[in-house]
Amino acid sequence: MRLPPWALVGLSLTWAGTAGAAGGELSLADLYDASRLHDPTIQSATYAYQASQNEEAIGRGRLLPQVSLGSRYGKGGRTDGGTDASYVDSDDYQSNSVSLTAQQPLYDKARWAAYQEGKARGQLGELEFDVASQTLFERVAKAYFQVARVENEIKLIGQQKAAIAGLVEQNKRLFASGEGTVTDIDDAQARYDLVVAQEVEAQTQRIAALRTLSGRANIAVQDIPPMQERSLGEGLLAPEHDLGYWTRIARDASPELAARQAAVRVAEAQSEGQKAGHYPTLSLTGQLTRRDNSQYQELQPRQDSYYVGLSLDIPLYSGGSVSASVKKAEAALAGAQADYDVQRQQLAEDVETDYLGVVAGQAKSRAMLRAVDSNQKALTSTEKGYQGGVRSTVDILDAQQRLFQARRDLLNTKLDMLLSYVTLHTHTGQMNRAVLERLQGMF
Repeated sequence: MRLPPWALVGLSLTWAGTAGAAGGELSLADLYDASRLHDPTIQSATYAYQASQNEEAIGRGRLLPQVSLGSRYGKGGRTDGGTDASYVDSDDYQSNSVSLTAQQPLYDKARWAAYQEGKARGQLGELEFDVASQTLFERVAKAYFQVARVENEIKLIGQQKAAIAGLVEQNKRLFASGEGTVTDIDDAQARYDLVVAQEVEAQTQRIAALRTLSGRANIAVQDIPPMQERSLGEGLLAPEHDLGYWTRIARDASPELAARQAAVRVAEAQSEGQKAGHYPTLSLTGQLTRRDNSQYQELQPRQDSYYVGLSLDIPLYSGGSVSASVKKAEAALAGAQADYDVQRQQLAEDVETDYLGVVAGQAKSRAMLRAVDSNQKALTSTEKGYQGGVRSTVDILDAQQRLFQARRDLLNTKLDMLLSYVTLHTHTGQMNRAVLERLQGMF
């Protein structure tokens, strides 16, 4: 069900106030609610929607009676200095008039086409607002996931730095007791310094990512809930919701495709409006007039008159501008139809990419979870080998690096999969706050 923009903004204000009052970690749903109110793109779309809802009334107004009231109030006189017995003694005279005119179009293809265009533009405004509403989910999710990606990196780097720092201290103690080597200390210290440099870079990226997220929601975001290193299990997509299902949903419910179709209807109405320039127009016209004129002595100074009749206008020649306008409108219509075909093809490709991103991402995340377990066992074995004298410090550092890389890949795979889940729903017009809350539970 589509809610009007003002209602959505009101809901957003409530949610944003709740989120702002709560403070601390902000969930994805909280940030979406705040962005619903403050995101410049959605604000622009809201105003455009409100403007488009007047298009039909504008077109309908040209089909209804046109009533106007006109008046003249002034003074006149002769410039040749002559006199005549039929005139008043003075060469100057007063002339006032009031006219009430009404016109009702009976046959006017241009006005009818303008009305059809107004209806199409109103529908286009609604659909474009739907597109903006759906893509807002995607924009917020991308900004949120970018913060999560950087924070995951900082968390892993911190853990890796602590582990390497412990190894450095251990090697220093062994060297002091005569059992270690300077090479072991240098290898561990070099890896530690590299990780510190990576941490500084990640902290800078975190500041930029938080600034982007805060600017979109107009809320000072300090932190978000930590991401869980776990598999999502089965059932991210229902078994019966295969690629064919999502393709059909996209064809029937995609706001992007529907907006392109509405643009075609607008172009069709514009083409009909230009063709109307070759057709006659017929109107019913009525007029009431009252004149006050002091010019003539033998006439009554006040005269009331009326006129009722039909007005027929037949276009004969306008310098070829109508024919040129028709050709221009037909070319624009062909372009709108081509844009629709492009959007339909692109939508099919996007839905397939998103669907495979979810399916493959879920399988890859399970594999990456097994890889984390395997690398953890490998690190434990390497540490035991080091204690037994058969492994070196470099072996431990490499095993640690492989473990942290596997954990990083697991988290990034999960983020990519969740983003594909979001875009799959936005491209098919199925994204809503309930889906967003479900997504937060998977986070």
